[in-house]
Amino acid sequence: MRVRVLDLDGSITAQQKLLRQFRPDVVPLRKWGPRIRLACRWGRFRKFERALARRLTQTDEPCLNFCGSGDFHHVTLALLRKVPGPVNLLIIDKHPDWMRGVPILHCGTWLHHVSRLPQVRSIFHVGGDLDFDNAYRWLAPVPLLRSGRLTVFPANRRFNGRLWERVPHEPIRPTLNGVMSERRLDRLLMPHRAALASCPLYVSLDKDVLTASEAPVNWDSGELIFDEIRRVLRTFCAAARNQVAGVDVVGDWSPVVTQGWLRSVLHYMEHPSLHLDPRLACQRNEELNTELADLFTQIISVSAQPARLAA
Repeated sequence: MRVRVLDLDGSITAQQKLLRQFRPDVVPLRKWGPRIRLACRWGRFRKFERALARRLTQTDEPCLNFCGSGDFHHVTLALLRKVPGPVNLLIIDKHPDWMRGVPILHCGTWLHHVSRLPQVRSIFHVGGDLDFDNAYRWLAPVPLLRSGRLTVFPANRRFNGRLWERVPHEPIRPTLNGVMSERRLDRLLMPHRAALASCPLYVSLDKDVLTASEAPVNWDSGELIFDEIRRVLRTFCAAARNQVAGVDVVGDWSPVVTQGWLRSVLHYMEHPSLHLDPRLACQRNEELNTELADLFTQIISVSAQPARLAA
């Protein structure tokens, strides 16, 4: 798997060990960071997509894209537009990111637009906790949830409200403070194995799903640990016969630099007040990113073994 850095905020290019070990393609996009961070108009996003397309090297290999802060999760939409289908989509995120009815593109709305791409088949959302059953529940994609095209596996609790009484959503942890087991995850995936095996899997991971001690992020942190995320990734990829169409990872902490009043207001309203040591945040995220790159390299090597043996 080719490793690639979409350098929007400098958070990944500061990770020298990661750069030395994996020698990623670094795509210079730093000037776009303040202009699309958190949200942007559709016209600006289309210009960003064109700039991104000009800078990407054509390859038949699946790519692991490190995109920096979770403020850029809507970049997943640009990456998925370029993936030939069909694909299934696995999202691991504390937040739903599926708000509809919002006139701009936001890091909390991108999944709504991705769900309308013709190449995206089944969608699986794992690890959610916040904004599923509070006031934001009115912006949920109810038809997708009720049809089963979008399946939700929360982190450790069932959600409240009439919508969730009618939509299956078993948590990946058995109790609030329990630990997810492979047996439980295998059981949860049983009804979806045929769909997962039918086409490659695209993975989008936001590290805000992890505890703050494991992944320093720009947002509020989740409750899961990396061992659980590793199990989720291995289990889903195995169900997809280790055929991975691509991966993007967001959630690296970076100083928030924005351009324009809209992003300044969103930063003030939406980001929690955090006091982090930038050096330690970079070090911890680098350790996680290195583990993720190792993990996906192993997964891709498993999928390539039959082809090598046949040759």
